[in-house]
Amino acid sequence: MTSKKDKNGLTEKEFLRNYKADGYEKPSVSTDILVLGTSPDLKNMRILLVKRNEHPFLDMWSLPGGFVHQDETAYQAAARVLSQKAGLENTYLDQIYTFTRPGRDPRTWVMSIAYLALVSDTRDEVVDGTYKTMESAWFDMIIDQDEIRFVNQNRHVEIKYSIESKSFKNGRITYENLVSTPASKELLAFDHIEIIIESILKLKAEFEHTDLSFNMIGEKFTLPDLQAIYELVLGKKLYKTNFRALVAPKIEATCEKRKSIISNKMSAEYRYIG
Repeated sequence: MTSKKDKNGLTEKEFLRNYKADGYEKPSVSTDILVLGTSPDLKNMRILLVKRNEHPFLDMWSLPGGFVHQDETAYQAAARVLSQKAGLENTYLDQIYTFTRPGRDPRTWVMSIAYLALVSDTRDEVVDGTYKTMESAWFDMIIDQDEIRFVNQNRHVEIKYSIESKSFKNGRITYENLVSTPASKELLAFDHIEIIIESILKLKAEFEHTDLSFNMIGEKFTLPDLQAIYELVLGKKLYKTNFRALVAPKIEATCEKRKSIISNKMSAEYRYIG
């Protein structure tokens, strides 16, 4: 520590010894995770939700999350939550945004550091149906031009929000963002719809120019299936020739064939090489 003295004649060691940390209010810090994959038939994006069994937001569906411990980073907390409570290991995690809106948690002042986790398998058996003592389930996430829906047909649950684009100004720059409005009786807990929207917008912005897609498909795959994942996330059709030129430097053929999920035809098999 430095031996320089401040305006009160204190060294850094003396200053820290006398520092009163309770002079400032402190927020609790949590992490919430959007676990995102695709349905087994590659027709929809799919997210993991848990059903809360305690107040606040009793019996409402939410993203998996938990509080950050003093001896860990937010990333370590997110990885711990996924491992201990959802059974997911070695999962891609990317920090999205820190959510700090006053009143976002009715219990107390809670800031949430949100993460996006990408997975390649969303079959029901991947999670055991419980998150601690909560139910957990995969929901199809269907995004239309003016609506976002979360659907689990087995549980007869549909959560729906209207979405619209609004302009916001930051310095000299005006940018567009999506704003949600409840459109069903059942809703997500806390501000988790905002976390989902921010995560999807960031993913869309980065997806075409990164290798993120390979976290959402198995170790071996066909090009029609990989293209289907790109089109799902980006929300647009891609030209086959352009798509294959985009991914060609990142993959290699295995000299085997497998049945494509999306076309139901035998296709050449590939793997990711980075």
